[in-house]
Amino acid sequence: MPMHGFAPSVASAHRRRSLAFRLPFFLLIAVGAPHASNAVDPDRYRLHDPELAVVSIDRSPNESFLSVKADPAGRIFVGGREALFVYEPLPDGGYAARRELFRFPRDSWIYDIEFRGNDLYVLTLSALYVFRDGVVRRDAMRPERILWGLPDWHVHQAFHGLAWGLDGDLYLSLGDLLVWYGDFSRPDHFGHWTFFGGPRAERTAYTGVGGILRCRPDGSRLEVVAGGTRNSCGIAFDTFGNLFTNDNDHEGLPTEFVPGRLLHVVPQADFAWPRGWMAERAPGRSDLLETMVADLGRYVPVGQTYYDESYLPDRHRGNLFVARWGRRTLARYPIRARGASFAAEEITVLEGFDTTRPVGVAVGRGGRLFATLADMAHNEGSPVYPSELVMITRSDDAPTHPFKPRDLVAQSEDALYADVADGASWIARRAHLELLRRGGSALERAEQELGSSRDPAHAGRLLWLAAAFSAKADAAGREAFLDRLAPRIDSESPELGALAVRVAANFFADEPRSRALFLRAVRHPQARVRLAAIEGAFRATPSEGDPPFAEAIASGPALDADTYLRQLGTRWLAQRAGPDAVARLCGAPDAGSRLAGTLAAGFRLTAPEPTSALDASLPLQPWQSDDPYRVEYADGTVDLRELGRIGVFTTAEHWPIRALMPENERLFQMLVERLGDTDERVRLQSAHFLGLLKDPRSESTVAAVRRRSEREQLGQAPLTAVGHVWILGPFDDRSAGFATIHEPEQQPIDLNRAYGDGSFRWRKLAARTLFDFRAALGGTDGRSAYAYFRLESPRAQQVLLLPGSDDGIRVWVNGREVWRLDEARGGLPLQDIVFADLEPGTNEVLLRVRNHSGQHQLYLHYRSLSGSVSWSVPEPFDRAGLQERLRSADENARVPDELLAVDWTGDVDLGDAERGRRLFHEGLGCAKCHATRDSAVAGGPSLADAGSRFTIPYLVESILLPSHQVNPLFRSTQITTREGRVYVGLVVGETVDVVELLATDAERHRIEKKSIETRRLHDLSPMPAGLVRTVGELRDLLAYLAADRTK
Repeated sequence: MPMHGFAPSVASAHRRRSLAFRLPFFLLIAVGAPHASNAVDPDRYRLHDPELAVVSIDRSPNESFLSVKADPAGRIFVGGREALFVYEPLPDGGYAARRELFRFPRDSWIYDIEFRGNDLYVLTLSALYVFRDGVVRRDAMRPERILWGLPDWHVHQAFHGLAWGLDGDLYLSLGDLLVWYGDFSRPDHFGHWTFFGGPRAERTAYTGVGGILRCRPDGSRLEVVAGGTRNSCGIAFDTFGNLFTNDNDHEGLPTEFVPGRLLHVVPQADFAWPRGWMAERAPGRSDLLETMVADLGRYVPVGQTYYDESYLPDRHRGNLFVARWGRRTLARYPIRARGASFAAEEITVLEGFDTTRPVGVAVGRGGRLFATLADMAHNEGSPVYPSELVMITRSDDAPTHPFKPRDLVAQSEDALYADVADGASWIARRAHLELLRRGGSALERAEQELGSSRDPAHAGRLLWLAAAFSAKADAAGREAFLDRLAPRIDSESPELGALAVRVAANFFADEPRSRALFLRAVRHPQARVRLAAIEGAFRATPSEGDPPFAEAIASGPALDADTYLRQLGTRWLAQRAGPDAVARLCGAPDAGSRLAGTLAAGFRLTAPEPTSALDASLPLQPWQSDDPYRVEYADGTVDLRELGRIGVFTTAEHWPIRALMPENERLFQMLVERLGDTDERVRLQSAHFLGLLKDPRSESTVAAVRRRSEREQLGQAPLTAVGHVWILGPFDDRSAGFATIHEPEQQPIDLNRAYGDGSFRWRKLAARTLFDFRAALGGTDGRSAYAYFRLESPRAQQVLLLPGSDDGIRVWVNGREVWRLDEARGGLPLQDIVFADLEPGTNEVLLRVRNHSGQHQLYLHYRSLSGSVSWSVPEPFDRAGLQERLRSADENARVPDELLAVDWTGDVDLGDAERGRRLFHEGLGCAKCHATRDSAVAGGPSLADAGSRFTIPYLVESILLPSHQVNPLFRSTQITTREGRVYVGLVVGETVDVVELLATDAERHRIEKKSIETRRLHDLSPMPAGLVRTVGELRDLLAYLAADRTK
């Protein structure tokens, strides 16, 4: 690619050049303009802070910018779909034109970039590479593959983020590569493969889902830091070395795995995906971790960085910055301490309009921010999209954007230590990393500097450097350093105290003085210090000296209400305390200890060791096709099946074999006993772990425990009044009361049908505190009236119906009678207590109220857990019903000309949102597969907040041509059974025995695998084309979806 240097003074000449290139917009815009209005399009994005400004650096129509990193010299490195670029800073404040450094194979996606010395690290979706001297080298670039081995299942679920820790290790985020697998009535699955790392391709077995990994700078010594994430993308360390990441919610199960998560990551933590999501949404679970922000809503986070610089206004210091693709925003999160962990709130910094979506963010150039913006109408598999690189600076920035460039590799040690002392976190951490890279004598002065440091952040960095030097000393030298380190845990700064313990854990875990320090720290008054002590206890080699740890952890962190202390404490007990100690806790007189024992037993029984090889007797299932096994790297293609065991499984699939081990059987019996515990927390936690096993010996008791708990919780759940019902009648009971059976209770409800002699038709009635049948229907003495409505449930669950009636009442749910009371009485609100089982999706509710004489009334309320069940009344449609539409739909259906001639962006305002709602829920049956704000069904892509998340043109295309752009996660599968039956739809669950398919007609089918003859994955949507037939229908549907937006 030719180089075109430019500066602000030649911006007009550049505009002329851009026309010569015949691009639809500027390829390059000179930075240096003091005001954003000179460089950016206000119709594409805006800043929410008037003290900030945006400067556009570059735009590309097809390189699909994603990741961005700036180095201390001022260079900007950008990664896209395949290509890696560099932007060299110019003296006048501008940047030279982008220069391509290397182009990876198609669809490699450069998710993140890092530096160490002059070596350039690049993380693609399937491998970590290093370009030796790549920071400064510009020709003959050759990547070395230093970490690889994961299957290439999907570009969205892969390697994602990179960050250097204060320990000098490289940390990586990994997405879950098997989100489809498992029985989601008991969510659980694991993948198993082998990672290869370092110059000798060291083998590390991996069993897990998404998580955070770390390795040495050469890719060796791979470790799992934390697990249980679904799709963490960006990761970032704060000034004290605390690690943070984000996690994408799960589109297909909105009530279980939404909102998204901003997470504080600590070693050995488990974030529970897919077994759970967040403590805030599951009060009956004691194994889940509290998230930093509980109300993020739909969350599609991508790049992330940490800002603690002095350049931008002070309110930006101590903030995480996250690019939110779904909401089209760059948001910041001021971090504050909360117990052993952290909390935050969300503040929007930059907001994109229409198709402009932030995807990458990085700190650089003296404390400014750089961001990459993608122009995308919707989610795609591996898209080519226009993109832009921008810089966020102060609104009063000088035209040259001055900063002090640094060549850290060439800098003297004096200069590096001065930078380590810098109040700005970013440059200090870069200097810190350079000193670690040099090692040896470069670290020797760190402890001397430490003696004069008064800043906790500076002291923390020096502690790491001094420890790295002392770790190579003899026993006496190590002991002396630990003697000097120990008082630091009582620092006035809890962060510095916790950091001191982590330093001991990373470099000196097995030293006797470190063990004594951990034991003291686990009883420390500061929660952050106690959490770090558990990390130290984990890193110490198991020995006969562990019993004091076990006692201290069992009587302290394992009993704590803080979710981090409780989980890490009980996970340590699970791995290190032994089954006898766990049994004693399970049988303890106090409920807190029994809960700790239950957690420890459950973790030990159901959490596989992440880096141990699986026993050959444990079966693995294949991925859905052969494609994930064949991975194309920069230097060739590898079939991972040739290199070791690889596949997927659930805990229940392995349990019949693992149950044969005496220790596992003993742990199983401990948990079964706890199902009868007097404390509900203990019962529910035991039920959770046992439910994962699917053991016939415990299944019925587990179900009974959960049912009992649900009923107790329903008594306190939110109360909802049903506002409208359809009513029918009055039917003459012929003096026989309920013994007289009428037509509505004998067949499915048909709102278009006339009953009796043709004079009875369904009519809609609104509640005025109650439903008054006498007022609506006339004389009803000795007669019965029917009421009909629907309950929409996101999952199988119980609901508490609370009707009141004058007089007798019968209730059916989905055609099954759940309540009957035949007596003369006056009606009262909340009169009857009726528990009913709901299925996922739509549930039909029919009530019959019998009248003796006089008043004839119905009160109608219900309770559901977390208010997750909503009521609705269907609408009769005279035009073609859903089944007729489905029969006539064609995947190659031609869009009618009248639908193509409409400007839908402007025409949507003419639609009727209420009619659109009825179409969505009834006429077209969209709500059977797609969640909205008022319907949280599980299955296809969610349309909740559609008005905020999607453009009108995208919605139009998705409705009229659903197979034109299909997210690979929602591709259609065709299954043919040995009996010749053909099923087509979306796979929403899979185990070793069964495939669960959501079919085109929204019916769910459970197909036994042994009956399957063929199974094919198609590049088609399960949704048929041609369902919407008229301009009016589409206009109303769009009006409804556009109104569903984030408030």
